[in-house]
Amino acid sequence: EPPASALETDSEGKIEPERLSNVSDTSKEKFNDHSRLNVTSEDWTKPADFKIIGLIFFGRPASVAILNCYLEKNMAANGGWLDEVHFVVNTDKKDDISWLDGLVKTREEYKRVDLGEADKGRNGYNAVWATVEAENMYIKIDDDIVFFDDDAIPNLVFSKLMHPEALNIVANLVNSPETGWLHYRFGAIHAYLPEMTERRVTSDDFESYGPTAWRASQLPEWSGEEMSFPVAGVGSPGKTDDGNPLPPDAPGAPPYKGHRWLPLPNGDKDLWRTPFAQTRYEQNGPDWGSWSLGAQAHYSFLQNLENDELERYHYGNGLDPKREGIWNMAYERMNINFMAIWGKDVLDNLPFESFDDELALSVQVPIKLRRRKCD
Repeated sequence: EPPASALETDSEGKIEPERLSNVSDTSKEKFNDHSRLNVTSEDWTKPADFKIIGLIFFGRPASVAILNCYLEKNMAANGGWLDEVHFVVNTDKKDDISWLDGLVKTREEYKRVDLGEADKGRNGYNAVWATVEAENMYIKIDDDIVFFDDDAIPNLVFSKLMHPEALNIVANLVNSPETGWLHYRFGAIHAYLPEMTERRVTSDDFESYGPTAWRASQLPEWSGEEMSFPVAGVGSPGKTDDGNPLPPDAPGAPPYKGHRWLPLPNGDKDLWRTPFAQTRYEQNGPDWGSWSLGAQAHYSFLQNLENDELERYHYGNGLDPKREGIWNMAYERMNINFMAIWGKDVLDNLPFESFDDELALSVQVPIKLRRRKCD
């Protein structure tokens, strides 16, 4: 996920001094200069008066194996900002739990957190959040996150410090319902369509096929009779609008297993012909339900990553990534896949009204406290 660009200040536009006791005078000066709010972490010093703890709701080893590469890089012992990482066990699969035990043994800063049997699954979010400590800041990361920028965690931490009135700060998420609509209009989504005809793969296709192929520059241009692709599964991911599984031959179903998405010959001039033209700014719209919008979002991200153009995702000032960019969710629901929040703010509001912690932390608690949520 690209770095969070939301940064907050107190009522006088300054950082809370009690939370930045270990920040250099030079850095403080930069933080209070609103023309340079989104600087890189090289300009910053990690605050030392509280712990920064990663909180992972664990259940999927395959994606956590990738996520762990980023966690390792961001540990304080390796020059990053995470003091500890807590893996909350939210699965009953013995093999997966055994895999986690092996991972936790690799670092003394890693910790396994167990819940009672009655607290696992969707009913366990209150119990998960009850494990936090008031004085620490938590970076809650979903276990299917497989990329985040080098400066994502420093950005989130200082965004939260500079925005004490916000209950939480969420990173700029790729493949998320509300942010998809924004990314489409900020120029971060590009024109791709799926390859409709399966062909024999040769050794010459190594750079554009298979699990190690990711560079958009290696893809051939799309070709076909009809430059369009229907959007299916809007109401429920992978299903028809009436809730039934999407048949393989249904309009909008994946053309075949292992197909690629290819850039259109005229580039983004034909973006309107692609599935992402159907994006809407809503929680349960096409960005949530349609696999094709998700695929196009990921291919677009890989193109932006290869071209070193992640500033395309930056809210409001895409041409100047060092300027402040923030999106106020105004009490609307938002994914909390990658979020910074104080332990105290969680503990003071337990138990949540809903078993759904996303609903609680993005809508119910912010409304109750009149503390908005920012992205």
